[in-house]
Amino acid sequence: MQRRTLIAAGAALATASVLPPRSRAADAPVKLRIAEAARSYFYTPMYVAIGKGFAKAQGLDVEVTTTAGGDRVGALVLAGGTDVGLAGPEVPIYIVNGESPDKPAIFCAVTGTDGFFLAAHKKIDKFEWSMLNGKKIIGYRPGSTPQLYLEYVLKQKGVEATTITNIAPAARVGAFMSGAADFATFLDPDLSTLEKAGQAAMVASIGAQVGRADYTAFFAMRSWLTKNTDTAQRWTNAMTAAQDYIKTASPADIAAATAQFFPGIATADTVTAIDRIRNSGAPIWAGSPLVNEAGLAKLEEIMVSGGTLLKDKAPAYAALVERQYADAAIAKAGK
Repeated sequence: MQRRTLIAAGAALATASVLPPRSRAADAPVKLRIAEAARSYFYTPMYVAIGKGFAKAQGLDVEVTTTAGGDRVGALVLAGGTDVGLAGPEVPIYIVNGESPDKPAIFCAVTGTDGFFLAAHKKIDKFEWSMLNGKKIIGYRPGSTPQLYLEYVLKQKGVEATTITNIAPAARVGAFMSGAADFATFLDPDLSTLEKAGQAAMVASIGAQVGRADYTAFFAMRSWLTKNTDTAQRWTNAMTAAQDYIKTASPADIAAATAQFFPGIATADTVTAIDRIRNSGAPIWAGSPLVNEAGLAKLEEIMVSGGTLLKDKAPAYAALVERQYADAAIAKAGK
């Protein structure tokens, strides 16, 4: 019944979503609470949606809360402590397969693959994955997207290494600097900070090894989506505008749009992070709000490989993704 309700609401949305932004902005702003798994340039499309005014044009007042991992994002979404979560699709998958009678749905893509980069303490001119054999690598929490993707790549490369998974996100930089491991995976701005300090050097992109495998997305409980269909559509419209902007904007312009989210970080460091993502050889930022069906299947393959999902428990695309919002936003943008 809930799914039929959402689909019916989507038909009305397709018409409502074509209203010009100024009509929405004339109304009182609608509050939207979002919980993100981390603060990183990995989520640049969201920061641009807010910083460039695309969300405001849609009549939204967005509040972003930074947690310390996807598990905490999921807990907030379940408890009603936030409206929308931004985390790996594994989080809603775990909830779908859990006991909650109210299930989540993914409605807008943000990243198309892993955005972490493997780093060593010193520059390696000709990196080979075999160099990791017998080494220690600082990874992430067991069952998290970063850890699952890292383990998948190591398995594909035939690497036998020890991954350290019990270091809190906030302590990872310090642990690496202290010599707790030979290698580690980092996002920016952490990686740029370490590089500037002469404490790390990037050697590989995890995402470039994996290819398209949807990595982070916006999701909400279906009960929230049923009551807030228009809000979800407005946000998806804003994200679509941000994704289109990023495709052609200069790194300096993108840096300016995201500056409020990274106080104290030099523009040059932001530009370095943006260039690193753009030149990674991987589809790190999703080019549209639509979750890629093959990319989601690849994520579930990685989860099965990592032992966190039974193959017969992998949700079908239609059971996990409500694509009506992305479809309407794409149509509105004239793509």
